[in-house]
Amino acid sequence: MKLLPFNFVPVDDEAVFISNTGGFSEYLSRDSFLEFVEDRSIKDETLKQVLTSKLFVSDDENYSTAKIALASSTSKRLTSELRFNPIFMIVPTLRCDHTCTYCQVSRANVGASEFDLDSSLVPKIVSTIRDLGTAPYKIEIQGGEPLLRFDIIQDIYGSALQILGSDSFELVIATSLSLLNEEILEWANSRHVHFSTSLDGTKEIHDKNRILPKESSYSQLKRGVEAIQSRLGNDKVSAVTTVTDSLLSMPDKLIEAHLDLGLKDLFVRPISPYGFANKGQLNNYSTSEYMRFYEKLFDELLIQWSRGNTLIEHSASIHLKRIFTPGFNSYADLKSPSGVLLNSLLFNYDGRIYGSDELRMLQRIHGDQDFSLGHVNAPDFVSSELYGQIISSSFNSVLPGCNTCAYQPFCGADPCNEISIQGEYIGDKTRSRFCGYHKGMFDFLVKRWFECSDSRSMLEEWVNA
Repeated sequence: MKLLPFNFVPVDDEAVFISNTGGFSEYLSRDSFLEFVEDRSIKDETLKQVLTSKLFVSDDENYSTAKIALASSTSKRLTSELRFNPIFMIVPTLRCDHTCTYCQVSRANVGASEFDLDSSLVPKIVSTIRDLGTAPYKIEIQGGEPLLRFDIIQDIYGSALQILGSDSFELVIATSLSLLNEEILEWANSRHVHFSTSLDGTKEIHDKNRILPKESSYSQLKRGVEAIQSRLGNDKVSAVTTVTDSLLSMPDKLIEAHLDLGLKDLFVRPISPYGFANKGQLNNYSTSEYMRFYEKLFDELLIQWSRGNTLIEHSASIHLKRIFTPGFNSYADLKSPSGVLLNSLLFNYDGRIYGSDELRMLQRIHGDQDFSLGHVNAPDFVSSELYGQIISSSFNSVLPGCNTCAYQPFCGADPCNEISIQGEYIGDKTRSRFCGYHKGMFDFLVKRWFECSDSRSMLEEWVNA
């Protein structure tokens, strides 16, 4: 029996997770792992068949064929990852009525000038979306606070109807909901519009992180969520949580906050190293502290599930889909090569185009370098040297520290993150917050999937939801 190339990681003292570049994986006892690695034999015939079918081992006479099959599987997976299938983002304004402590985009003050999109560019932007993408088009309205320019959002939707077709797109508005009013609700009622907002935990934590002058940002959020649920339906609003140090000790309160708002879906993430988030707040907790928080959150969700109250945490679902759902590659962070340009394209308020939201954030901070793909009136999607370097530097199968990792086929590369923290595209993976976070998630979820039957049952519901 011969071994084919694979990577492995000890999950604990008793188990090992293995994977290969074809995207196959298996969870083995340490004894079984040592048996086929050291002794080159597998006594369990069922396990032998599994490892053979997944191209981890081969008998001598079929070894050449197995190598070709592994190369073919690797090629198919890479071809899928390279497919151009972006989410299109449009920024109507960088102005915002909040002053959030961890703002990732370095917003402009609500009364500032020259931070709004020229509405005459909207038809050109939507035409570019049509020319680059394929239906159904996913369009996100970002900010700043985009509802400050609801008129531009209306223009975007109207142009999309004319240029893309009425059933060919969906529009997601990322908003704090503080400016949601009857006019906006009435407009959204008969349209393909979804609202995405931020929920940082309890009222105390949310108000501390997301400061709204003279008002409670949480109260405005609650009012907005309830209005959307009542008028448009529960499925028309979702929430994202950015975990700050204030939330680390109270994961149960985050669940309570979601339940209080009637939200059964969570998307939980650590602070990103962009904008004001990279000015002190970022270093308030480590990746290991975040993972301790997440494990407690998971256990609280498991308790809720055991009581018949299912809530779905989507970052866990995404990580597991990457392992167990072949072809799932719609989450830009877990893409190799990076999802920059291939999976995201942003039209900024000034008409400039960026290959990701993170790159427009870097532009705001590092104004001495042009991170854009040019202006919508004169874009450069082909010959940009910067983007060529970013994408070519993000194949994690050849990156030091990634090439030997068992999660490499399912993980991604984030050159923007490394630029922000380490000043270059690849970075030292031992210092990478991106690497530490995703490896921590994979470690935790793989162990729960294979070693806890209740956890697996809940996670299977999440993956299949």
